[in-house]
Amino acid sequence: MEKTLRLDRVKEQLTELGMNQASVAKSLGLSRNAISKWFNRSAFPRPSELLKLGKLLNLSFKELVDSGQAQPAPLVAYRKRAGTKTTDEHTEKAREMGRLLETLVPHVGYDRFVTPPRLKQPRLEYDYLQALVLQVRLELKLDPTQPIDFEALIRKFNELQAVIVPVMWGHRSGHANALHIYLPTSQTTWILLNLDSELHDFKFWMAHELGHVLSVSLLEAGETELAEDFADAFAGALLFPKGAAQKWLTAYQRAKSLPRRIAILIEAAAEYVISPFSVYKELEKLANSECMDFAFINEPALHAEISRFHQKVSTISKEMFDGEHPSADRYMRLADERFATPFFKALGECVRKANLSENHISRMLDIPLVDAKGIRAALV
Repeated sequence: MEKTLRLDRVKEQLTELGMNQASVAKSLGLSRNAISKWFNRSAFPRPSELLKLGKLLNLSFKELVDSGQAQPAPLVAYRKRAGTKTTDEHTEKAREMGRLLETLVPHVGYDRFVTPPRLKQPRLEYDYLQALVLQVRLELKLDPTQPIDFEALIRKFNELQAVIVPVMWGHRSGHANALHIYLPTSQTTWILLNLDSELHDFKFWMAHELGHVLSVSLLEAGETELAEDFADAFAGALLFPKGAAQKWLTAYQRAKSLPRRIAILIEAAAEYVISPFSVYKELEKLANSECMDFAFINEPALHAEISRFHQKVSTISKEMFDGEHPSADRYMRLADERFATPFFKALGECVRKANLSENHISRMLDIPLVDAKGIRAALV
């Protein structure tokens, strides 16, 4: 296939810059007819013209030109609130974010020759998952049953060469609060995490995304539903492992009333910084694995108590920024410190060396253009 202009991207940038074909012709010193041929694909710019066009529109060669060589599409997985649906539009938007993130790959500083480990055959069996999370905890030098902290999760992401991208998306009740993007071309993983999420939800989503990193073979095989189920099961087992569940299940089964059972779930959730519902499901899984009777709770009653529990929990962004909306510089500095991520360093290098535009940053992170402008200005 011959090279062609990425007209959708070119037109988008023209709109962003308030330009049209006539203004492009004038800026490049060419005739309207020559520019028109580019847009109806009857001609392709000469190398010198292509260079001038890229500079004019602030687009890289990859953004400007389709070389005709099919690149593997980014593999994406959304972590959404229950009851929300991922559409084809969501998926394609996430893939486009992945293509834009690819420009940062040379700047993240990860090993170019050795890929991180992955699971051979990820499975949903209870005993398999418990053995797996025990190994992960031991590798992190953690107690097999105690609560796991954010720093330990961050260390594991870095060990697996997964780039954490902290974003501020606001409270999203019906859309993604975490996004996993795997780029097959560079074999890199990017995890976008919404800082405007409650602490316990955020922690579960981090563990969920860690499950995706380890089980990327499921996404490669197109097993998206199984990949989501595995990531959820892995997160629950990692954050509230069998040893902890055994202790709390004993107390839960001995409780004589519904209020007391719910109180036990909330007690455990507060200690482990996870949702009471996650505790409940792990207790149920343990009981099922040992063929024990389990005292089920009417779900509406449980969800009502969980909602009250959630209302008392702060968000990560409030904790990090003292309840204030941070400047772009403060947001990047504190996010970098908290998550030990190479993302902002890589983004800064790309902005300065490749003159990355605010529009690129906006689309890459799915944030408003005004926020992207602030980030770019702070990085220059």
